[in-house]
Amino acid sequence: MDTTMRKNHRTAFTLVELLVVIAIIGVLVALLLPAIQAAREAARRTQCLNNLKQVGLAVMNFESAKKSLPKGDWRQKTSATGIDSLGTWVTETMPFMEIGNLFNEMDFTKPYFEQGFIGPDKTPTHHFILESHICPSNGPVGIVNWNNGLYGARGNYAANAGFTDPEEDCGLWMDDLNWEQVGKDGRGYPNCTTGQLVANPVAGAPRPEVKSAMSGFGPFLVNRGIALREATDGTSNTVAISEVRTVEGDDTRGALHWGGGVMYLHSLTPNNRGVIQQLKDRTRLCVDEPDAPCFQSSSGWQGWHRNTARSAHSGGVNTLFLDSSVRFVSNDVDLLVWRAASTFDGGEILNGEL
Repeated sequence: MDTTMRKNHRTAFTLVELLVVIAIIGVLVALLLPAIQAAREAARRTQCLNNLKQVGLAVMNFESAKKSLPKGDWRQKTSATGIDSLGTWVTETMPFMEIGNLFNEMDFTKPYFEQGFIGPDKTPTHHFILESHICPSNGPVGIVNWNNGLYGARGNYAANAGFTDPEEDCGLWMDDLNWEQVGKDGRGYPNCTTGQLVANPVAGAPRPEVKSAMSGFGPFLVNRGIALREATDGTSNTVAISEVRTVEGDDTRGALHWGGGVMYLHSLTPNNRGVIQQLKDRTRLCVDEPDAPCFQSSSGWQGWHRNTARSAHSGGVNTLFLDSSVRFVSNDVDLLVWRAASTFDGGEILNGEL
């Protein structure tokens, strides 16, 4: 009897021993969790990079077929007083990304938000989520629900429209009233207080733009795509596409079918967290967050818009160049270098600084 009791006593755990084991397990979990999270983010970042490469491949295939890049923003006067977006560079590259079925359902005689429906549930074409345009690190993007989803689905890749200086109060120009002066052709925006950037849409024609010394043109234009031969700065020195960060709620950054959503500027360095108005993104609908600061633009379609390259990655943004190479650009990149990389014919020399 005594032997059995002693044997049972030797095999039992004391409360102290149990607490020690739990503490050890807790420490191990605490040590492993950051590594697991880092591994998951590395996988998401790799997928984000691969998606960007596929988007870039579609853009280059479009260029090979059409002998020019897609239009950054495709706009047209649809009434005596109104200008509407028919689509963007995202829309034009759909047939080159195995989503041509969506493209074929779209009626381009109408504004992007009235172009048709797809699927048995009759989803509006501009509400269709394009997984290929989503960076997994950013999380769900969804649609902009405001006004029955007018601005539609969002993504995380945006085309380079050049740069302006924030002190000039400049941005992507979206003004119906001044359409004949700004925005009718390839270089219709950016617009600056020191001079409207205007040009002739006819390929090869003189460009009568009044260019501010504090602004430069990117390769994705309004109603015209440049030919790669026009990129005299060099395709390896010119950014084509980078990332924009979407946030929960009614925020038009990343709106795929609207030029103000999927074009961005190199006015500020990536992931800039400015707290004053001049250093914030400016967009039609805005949810101001510390990692994606913004300021709402004027009402309706009028006003100017300024998106900055942003991502949910640590330290920078994935960036595609016109030669199809992809690089991770640091938040600490020199601003002058970053701006120089935004122009396709500005005459700057990067000397491998990106």
